[in-house]
Amino acid sequence: MKKIKQISQAISNNMTHNTYLQYVRTSLTRLTTVMIMTMTVLAQSLIAEAQAAEPEITRDVRALEQHGAYLAGLDHRIKAEESLVHKILANAVNDNVNLVQAANDISDVLRYTLVIKDEDYSRQVPEAMEKLTQNGYKVVKFHNAWGGKFYQGVNVQLASPSGVRTELQFHTPNSYAIKQASHKVYEIRRNPASTPAEVA
Repeated sequence: MKKIKQISQAISNNMTHNTYLQYVRTSLTRLTTVMIMTMTVLAQSLIAEAQAAEPEITRDVRALEQHGAYLAGLDHRIKAEESLVHKILANAVNDNVNLVQAANDISDVLRYTLVIKDEDYSRQVPEAMEKLTQNGYKVVKFHNAWGGKFYQGVNVQLASPSGVRTELQFHTPNSYAIKQASHKVYEIRRNPASTPAEVA
């Protein structure tokens, strides 16, 4: 895996940043074969790392299913390769970084969503966080988005005891339903090929 990233870094370093930004912003169909191969290799590397860590992390997250709380979308806990390739490209363009850095910044290759009853939410979120930290997980980022303009919920980036990054979202039944309904809007906003009219 380390070798794959080294090769990808070399490819990316030999490609000027402005070159692929220009390609992306004018037409995604003009992406070079090398760029596509680089993003694919990076995506496969991220997936392999997630797959190796997934059984242990899933076991720990399943332990949070208490008092009616449940994991939603568990079948999609590992991001698909095509989706990862798109996200690497979007990150590179939106954050003005090279492909390798764009891939390294992705924290939700392995992701989970815990849906908690409204009346239990304020109690179970801190309890879940305490249980995870006791099991050796480190909090990389904790974002409480309640009251925000779009996303509603708590989004946490974690590092597992083995160092693998994972994302855990805490939702109520209603906020989860809204998130699912608005996911298409989020994808449009993150897509570098979206027009200003589509983003508005």
